[in-house]
Amino acid sequence: MKKKWIPLAIALLVVAALLFSRRFLGAEEKPVEVTLKGTVVDMHCYVTHGIHDADHTACANACIARGVPAGFLADDGQLYVLFEEKPQSVKERVKDLADVPVTVKGTLVSRGGVKGLQIQSIARQKT
Repeated sequence: MKKKWIPLAIALLVVAALLFSRRFLGAEEKPVEVTLKGTVVDMHCYVTHGIHDADHTACANACIARGVPAGFLADDGQLYVLFEEKPQSVKERVKDLADVPVTVKGTLVSRGGVKGLQIQSIARQKT
């Protein structure tokens, strides 16, 4: 009688492991529309060197204009890769906005541990 329960126990363990892995080990989040405050950064300098300040603005804008991926560093410290809603570069949309306070409206997306933000609108914060 005990042998009949072994396949059932194994099946339940497999199902539990799959549910756990999807919930806690990198399952993609569903898209959410947000409005965030923060700054545009060039991903190379920020990720590799932690650079993002007023002394770096010209360099960051030049890097983004050359095609270095642009990111968004939210005021809460979260970093997002910036995307257009269609597959094209964001460099024209974020031109001259690096390292200055901005407000972004968009859709949060994630896949494989990478967080992204699809831009709907972006504007300098009013001082």
